[in-house]
Amino acid sequence: MTGRPCDVPGADHDGTARLYPCGWRCTAHAPQARTTPAETPPTPAAAPTRRAARPAEDPYRITSALLIDCGTGIEIKDGDRAGQIWWKANPRARYECVACQWRSEIVTGPIAVQTFVSHIRDTHRATCTGAPTEGAQAA
Repeated sequence: MTGRPCDVPGADHDGTARLYPCGWRCTAHAPQARTTPAETPPTPAAAPTRRAARPAEDPYRITSALLIDCGTGIEIKDGDRAGQIWWKANPRARYECVACQWRSEIVTGPIAVQTFVSHIRDTHRATCTGAPTEGAQAA
């Protein structure tokens, strides 16, 4: 590239010298990538300590989303309504299933959201068309 000679003295040079961390080297003397030794197969004694492969169906995959907006509430400090909450924006919740692409309607209000959140996962799981139905879960 620059016409500078290879730093390796008294050897056959090939190609134009390039700058490497070890100095200027031609193609014949350029550093080579290190090869890693082949992995040895595990011994029978070591086999149980190896981590088991994940099943084809990943148990940690996302299957649904429960979206909750807690709203904006201000506690009333004094007066006959002391201790109650005045809602500027009501809490809202919605459930989405990734397996069957179902979306619930948006539930609004503190009591309605609390009730909705407490049961929606189990209720939808029982009727989901995209969820696997096997064993006790199908009953």
